[in-house]
Amino acid sequence: MSFCSRRGWCRYQHRTKRSPNPRHLNAGSQAVGATKIFTRDGKLTLDERHNYAEKYGADWLFQHRADLRNEFLRLATEETATSGIPGKPAQIFWDQKVVDISPEQGWIALDTGEKIQADLVIAADGIKSVIRPHVVGDAAFQTARPSGLSAFRFTLEVDEIKQSLNEIPQILQPDQPTCLSMVYSFDDSMRSVVMYPCRNFQILNFVCIVPDSSLKEETTESWTASGDREELLSLFSDFPVWVQDYLRIAKSIKLWQLRDQDPLPTYIRGRTVLIGDAAHAMTPHQGQGGTQAVEDAEAFRLFLQPGVSSADVPQLLQKLDSVRRPRASLIQNNTRKAKNKRTAEEVYMFEKINWTYPGIFEGLKPAKVA
Repeated sequence: MSFCSRRGWCRYQHRTKRSPNPRHLNAGSQAVGATKIFTRDGKLTLDERHNYAEKYGADWLFQHRADLRNEFLRLATEETATSGIPGKPAQIFWDQKVVDISPEQGWIALDTGEKIQADLVIAADGIKSVIRPHVVGDAAFQTARPSGLSAFRFTLEVDEIKQSLNEIPQILQPDQPTCLSMVYSFDDSMRSVVMYPCRNFQILNFVCIVPDSSLKEETTESWTASGDREELLSLFSDFPVWVQDYLRIAKSIKLWQLRDQDPLPTYIRGRTVLIGDAAHAMTPHQGQGGTQAVEDAEAFRLFLQPGVSSADVPQLLQKLDSVRRPRASLIQNNTRKAKNKRTAEEVYMFEKINWTYPGIFEGLKPAKVA
């Protein structure tokens, strides 16, 4: 198969071992054990302890995006002698741009002039997908639209927090439950500050959401655009002092315009399938963007069944689309509804839907009649 991304492409022959338990990934995973929700005047409106493994059969895990990406990259490319995973590792070809594709025939053309033939083409080329128009066709679905909100993103290391605040806050103390802490304006501005620990309590990750209309300059959907600390402080000047203490020491701030996509009429065409943001871009208001991409990846278990051949690919993609597209489209629509939260209860109103997906094979089974 060929796998297209924004930075290059890879050639991949499947590895046969099942994916490891996420708790065992070398990605600094932390199982969430508590959530706290504050109003902008500092009132604690929700303070709960959780056992998600008991409630849903698995933990809710936090990882730093870079750590998880690097671990997935290692698992896909590491030699069997090191990883213990049978099969030929993926070959990644960086900085080779895909300039054309035949979704039906399964070939991609590169800017080098080379044409690559594959049984299956997986388009994971993000929110600006160049493959999406070839799969969907309809101009209305060719680009994701601004949501009206932007996010300031940054991380703080435990040592710099300790140096600036003269203490290690409870949220970064390893003897405490891993806690998701959220502060909401609960008003028309839809502002929020969300923070959580990653990398085994070594860093604190921040996402601060504001309306585009409040910003001095227009933002883009780039992950690398710089944000201004003074502007960030000004936009959250009515939030609790302890929140502002964190914002005041923020460095390397990135400003990212949040965009989303209307649910697509299809994810597939011929031998090609869209996954991740290329298929179902959404804002982070339910924390489901990356999760849905992982669910997409699980669906490729269809192609690991005994006896599957190249001739089976189009039919198997139809099965994949019949499960993944309704599921991810529902999450997209729910995420839009969750954008303008007014109460703590609304934050988790779609929790059960988000965390009870049974996987591709269960999804293909006929629905039980009540």
